[in-house]
Amino acid sequence: MNDAAPKREERKIEKQIEIEAPPEAVWKALTTGEGLTRWFPLEANVEPGVGGKITLSWGPEWQATSEITAWEPNHRIAWGTGKPVRMEVAIEARGGKTIVRLVQSSFSTGADWEKEFYDSTDYGWVFMLVNLRHYLERHSSAARGVAWPRVKAEIARPAIYDRLTSYGGIFADGAAKDLKECTRYSLRASTGDTWSGEVKFVREPRGFCVTVEQLNDGLAWLTIEGAAPPHDVQLWFSTYGVAEARVKQLEARWAEELQRILR
Repeated sequence: MNDAAPKREERKIEKQIEIEAPPEAVWKALTTGEGLTRWFPLEANVEPGVGGKITLSWGPEWQATSEITAWEPNHRIAWGTGKPVRMEVAIEARGGKTIVRLVQSSFSTGADWEKEFYDSTDYGWVFMLVNLRHYLERHSSAARGVAWPRVKAEIARPAIYDRLTSYGGIFADGAAKDLKECTRYSLRASTGDTWSGEVKFVREPRGFCVTVEQLNDGLAWLTIEGAAPPHDVQLWFSTYGVAEARVKQLEARWAEELQRILR
């Protein structure tokens, strides 16, 4: 009988994005509570410097405080948690733009839930970095309003994705599954509203991200989370310059629509 603990292997997520903004603006977005909440968590607090703390929160169930292990203004920040997960973000000025490089390191035994954590985090960083660039390039002086409708679904992820992206799903007169990255789209949502803008990315069967010009050039992101049913189906709207009442209405309407589509 082999009682040896499963071998833990280090896994890394590495991302890079180019942003038309100076390093100082990118650094502020990465290292201040105000800056972070405009593209990443719902709430944030930063005690600057090595040995300081960074707290990120998406509500009581998704909150963590980590120690800052590297602090090089306008160049690099790193922090770690006790899970263990290590984060490092480096920025570099290049040709009037800023290159952002992100590395998240963690450990895995190969368990299904750990694979889902890795895949979900990898996908989540695609959106968050798109949101960072979108905020800095198009809404750098505006606070963000977030609508985050989410529901549980007892069917498999591919079936959820198919329902949401087929005709009569999220879009009433077209199919989200026909969205193509880096192209324009214009479709009528199932709520009756018109959505138009640019397709940022598509990751079947996990989700997609588009800009919505009718939300003052905001972002709409679909993600389907969880290693197995019940999956957590989420729509995340990052809005800028949109009235708080409208953001709350958006969340309530889409919570109802997700329930309707997936029931």
